Amino acid sequence: MDLRLNQVSFSFRDGFRLSEVNLEIPGGSFLGLIGPNGSGKSTLLRLMSGELKPETGQVLLDNRPVTGFSAVELARQMAVISAEQHFDFPFLVRDVVAMGRFAHMGRMGRAPAANDDVIEESLRLTEADAFADRPISHLSSGERQRVLIARAVAQQPAIMLLDEPDAHLDLHHQLNAFRLLQRLNRERGISLVTVLHDLSAAASFCQRLALLDRGTLIKHGLPNDVITAETIGRVYGHEIIVFRNPVTDSPSVAIGAEQDQWTRNSQ
Repeated sequence: MDLRLNQVSFSFRDGFRLSEVNLEIPGGSFLGLIGPNGSGKSTLLRLMSGELKPETGQVLLDNRPVTGFSAVELARQMAVISAEQHFDFPFLVRDVVAMGRFAHMGRMGRAPAANDDVIEESLRLTEADAFADRPISHLSSGERQRVLIARAVAQQPAIMLLDEPDAHLDLHHQLNAFRLLQRLNRERGISLVTVLHDLSAAASFCQRLALLDRGTLIKHGLPNDVITAETIGRVYGHEIIVFRNPVTDSPSVAIGAEQDQWTRNSQ
């Protein structure tokens, strides 16, 4: 299922404006939205999800405006994981994942026959089954992130939108989260669009990147084409060094070192 943005613009009362964004996200893609704070990444994600309506232009899901879908119709195609999600009650993990099935409930709130199987499979796939009967409020940040992804998987969406899925996670849990997303993309064919701040991680795990700055889409393409010293340095306002990751062969970013110092240390 393709997602396409045609000349999409949106502005807030504080003066911020996202201007004429054109972006195509074919089915099965893994796209990373990158850029400085305040560049419009989360706003763009909210437009893609239909939470915000474009002032001009259209967000199209298989050539149909996203804003024309009902909430249930859209939830059957698209799952959204926000940057900050809080649970005021100690719901059991299994019950949280079951919430992802709401769009598939039949009349009178009846669950499909395969409902329990989908929930169990989502728990297993995300390795959240180990703590399925624990309250989500008792879990670590990394464990909670897996539960939220499991809930999204239970929706059985074609597209998943994630806002900073690596936020507040240590290195171990970041890697686990990225590898999980990569598996969902490769093995399940779920399209992923995710907001990321870690440029090196974005280049390692995402198939394509879209770089925004002050509401403008600066560049979109393969990580090698987007993560360059000239482009990233200009957008972020700092001199940086881009080098090849010896494990993934993707571009990685080094900061806080002079060129000659980096050269000496890498020899």
